[in-house]
Amino acid sequence: MNSFGTPTNQRILVLDVLRGIALFGILLANMASFKTPLFQQQSLPSEWTSLPDGPLNQWAAFGLEFFVVGNFYPLFSLLFGIGFYLFYERSRAKGRDARRLYKRRLTFLLIIGGLHLFFIWSGDILHTYAITGFLLLFFINKKTSTILAWSISLIIISMVVLGALVTWSSLLISTLTAGDMMETAEQSVHTAVSIYSSGTYIDILSFRLENEVPAVLSNLFINIPNILGLFLLGVYMAKKGLFHHTTHYKHVWKRILIMSGLSGGTLSLFYASLQSGILTMPSWLSYGLASGLNISAGPLWMLFYVAFIVLISHNTFVIRMLQPFAAAGRMSLTNYLLQSIIATFVFYGYGLGLFASVSVFSGVLIGAGMFLLQIGYSWIWLKYQQQGPFEKWWRRWTYPVQ
Repeated sequence: MNSFGTPTNQRILVLDVLRGIALFGILLANMASFKTPLFQQQSLPSEWTSLPDGPLNQWAAFGLEFFVVGNFYPLFSLLFGIGFYLFYERSRAKGRDARRLYKRRLTFLLIIGGLHLFFIWSGDILHTYAITGFLLLFFINKKTSTILAWSISLIIISMVVLGALVTWSSLLISTLTAGDMMETAEQSVHTAVSIYSSGTYIDILSFRLENEVPAVLSNLFINIPNILGLFLLGVYMAKKGLFHHTTHYKHVWKRILIMSGLSGGTLSLFYASLQSGILTMPSWLSYGLASGLNISAGPLWMLFYVAFIVLISHNTFVIRMLQPFAAAGRMSLTNYLLQSIIATFVFYGYGLGLFASVSVFSGVLIGAGMFLLQIGYSWIWLKYQQQGPFEKWWRRWTYPVQ
């Protein structure tokens, strides 16, 4: 995630700001999974490419697809790669066994991610990050050109392979989901809504462990190449010093802003139009093509966001205005986990039971309210502590004796 445990005076402020922004984007992107049976709806072709009812919901849905979906996990992944490099180099500079310490960090992350996946929410990304993170050790001493080549290759391969897989599976589903198959798919959606909206914690846990967690684990190795490519992009940028010397590389950031904005914006617009049903194609084709576009547009659009934040952060007033995001970003592990805890309480039956009863626009408002709450308690917490609670436990696990 980042170099948790890094003393405040060694932190790079713009990275904390980006972590905070990534947290907000991830929360908005995850709202659909928190409040609707997204896993089960994947078997219903009618749910693949359409807009909800009502202009507010339609604009909110299109805005999420264009600006948010697929753009902030790449940012989180990029920051993970940057954090890996900074942690490793700082550990080596202090004469520590960086490889051993880094493995300890990943082990902690894997345990926390596993607990999060099994006992709280099926959309966990931490376990995937932890497993993929071990592969970074093979690249730490490689040349920057080699790292960049691997990064680009993995992202492109992932785009092609995942797009092809989704297209093929979508074609099969759209061919087979007739009669009894369609009835079964619809019944699985109704069952999920019933259990999530009114079930007890044990009911929901049993349902997830049987119906969702196995699917998440089976997709693990499909997701690793893309995530590793993004990790390596972060390592490359950190090795080049793009975040340490932002003023020196201002011309580079401007080029990144223009190129990624034009390419990422165009691809993201195409993706959002397909995903929202504005561009009409057979559902199996548009869904598969949209998936491939999202993987390619996400990193480009993400780089546009990064370059924009880096460039405006040279203004003292702007960076002061972004400090609340930095506070949330310094506690990114804690806040990521708390997002799941709060959201599942709001939507699941053992809490407020709002599952499948909240519109897209209302979901955005709830997400914004949750993040404002996170900014508030992060700000207060860091007035008295140097780290968030999970960050502190992570540090203690990494350095058992100091």
